[in-house]
Amino acid sequence: MNLSLEANANDSTGFQDDKDIPAWARGAVAAIKRMGYMKGKGSNHFDPSARTKRAEAVTVLLKLLTQRSN
Repeated sequence: MNLSLEANANDSTGFQDDKDIPAWARGAVAAIKRMGYMKGKGSNHFDPSARTKRAEAVTVLLKLLTQRSN
């Protein structure tokens, strides 16, 4: 599956903790947020050092599968 992400390393993610997201990942995080696959946690935080919970991973996978079936 090709997501056709347009990731620019200089993009801002719009998350409150944008500065904590590693520079190498920031463009991809911004693109995934733009596409609606991730919304962040709590009050608009990405929390890049946290572990992903199963429910969060399943939510992203379901969104990807929904897009693929359309």
